[in-house]
Amino acid sequence: MRTPALLAACSLVVGFGCSTTADDGDPEDAVSVDDGKEDNFLSKDALEYVLEGKSSITLDASMAGSSSATRMAAAKKLIGYKQIALAWFVTQYFVDKEEEDANFHFGGFGGMAKGGMWEDLGVTEGADHLTYSFTFRQLAAGPKNLMSKLHVKTVAGKQTFDLDVGKPTNDEMSHLVTDEEWYRQAPWDAWNPSKVDATKKETMTFTIAPDTHVSTDAFFDVNKLVADGKLDIDVHFGWDYHDNFHLKHSKDLFGWLQDQGFTAPVSSWEKLTHTSGPFTRTLEANGREVKIEVRIFFGKPGAENDTETAAGGKILEADLRNSLKTRDVVVFDGHAGPFYGFSMANWNKTPEGDFDDSEMRTAELADKYQVVLAEGCETYQIGEALMENPHKAGKNVDVITSMSFSNAATAIITEDLISMLLAHDSQQRMRPTNVLSLLTKLDRAASDATFHTMYGVHGIDQDPHLHPFANTAMFGKKCSTNSDCGAPGNLCVTMGSTGKKCTAACAGDGGCPTAYTCKAVASASSSTIFGRACAK
Repeated sequence: MRTPALLAACSLVVGFGCSTTADDGDPEDAVSVDDGKEDNFLSKDALEYVLEGKSSITLDASMAGSSSATRMAAAKKLIGYKQIALAWFVTQYFVDKEEEDANFHFGGFGGMAKGGMWEDLGVTEGADHLTYSFTFRQLAAGPKNLMSKLHVKTVAGKQTFDLDVGKPTNDEMSHLVTDEEWYRQAPWDAWNPSKVDATKKETMTFTIAPDTHVSTDAFFDVNKLVADGKLDIDVHFGWDYHDNFHLKHSKDLFGWLQDQGFTAPVSSWEKLTHTSGPFTRTLEANGREVKIEVRIFFGKPGAENDTETAAGGKILEADLRNSLKTRDVVVFDGHAGPFYGFSMANWNKTPEGDFDDSEMRTAELADKYQVVLAEGCETYQIGEALMENPHKAGKNVDVITSMSFSNAATAIITEDLISMLLAHDSQQRMRPTNVLSLLTKLDRAASDATFHTMYGVHGIDQDPHLHPFANTAMFGKKCSTNSDCGAPGNLCVTMGSTGKKCTAACAGDGGCPTAYTCKAVASASSSTIFGRACAK
């Protein structure tokens, strides 16, 4: 689901210029700020949490005569299914609901379990040789105040909460055929334990604590994106039942790209097809010309990729798969959901055109660094699905996802990402910006008075913490203006009593050379922090 709520297109940006056309330079009166003295506070709105608890499975009676090794192998397989079930019921409890949802009054905290991220520990065989107990550990995400919303209690020094989860049978849990999974059937699909017979549910105690690993801000690896002299971006709009937003937003993006200086492949949106080719323009990236290409895909009424037909749905999915296999940046903008993935065609007319999150784990992905935007409701689980894909194995991909409803009434999230990736000055020189500034902008652009969308990036730990275009050879040289320091990523900053020295923008610790620390920098005239830079 996505809400059609209307939002203002203007939002606060924190960082080194996130607009499509950035200023020619950052403030010339930049001053490094010692830790603990920042005037502004910037943070992500969500955290990841570790959930733990005790559970068990019972093998079918037919396994009683099997060897110990055979029974243990079968138990571990069934425990995997039980982990999926636990993730499903936790997600059903945590996610936000809409009033028309059958379980609207059950939970609803703007969070969800991280599909695929679980461990089973201490598997122990019972006296009957059929029951196996285990400790489970799963990751979930939610707002920073999630634990207060859950009304946790302290047990043996740990924060805990109780949850009524379902008890699907072994046969049910193992039924995971795409689009026919057990959890899409009643009473599991819109889980509401208050309406389920006691024999089909059990109360479990979960411990919960913030994950001790906290990622820091970084930059998308722009150097990898433009390594071949081209940055190609494919945008796919999924079918929309609200008001044909897939048509309206693709048309809006057509005009917006023209406003940004792109040359369209056809004379009008009406003539645009899924084979029309890209919008094009050029920019300079760290001293060399780079060709920018953007392609738009949407289901066109009456065309071969019509959202109302099975044949059209297949083409829409094939186009998306091809983008993931070949392009640098891939955007899906449409309806999505936990344990579901992307929807590109009219699901009321055809089962074709859906790209399930389980399929993402095995789909062919490009053998290069990619950025993927999953712009839809509650796409958090898609991040792990793509990172676990063997073509990536946790590397060479950044996935932007959401943990609540997204705004279906505008294409601004897609436009904001493209703006950030193509941020440049008046001389058409690209000026990469930090990821946290993008997330801050997306959170503000997509939220309204009734819901708060929390965006996050999966894979950010591998990204550069130093500005991608930084020239460290200039660090420490005396300067008067930013232009004295050379590269677009370099800055002229006052460093305490040593005066103005060349340095570069940074995002988080670990990116600066030895003897430098990533510190906040502020404009001396306005006393306003505008980013971070390596400083002594």
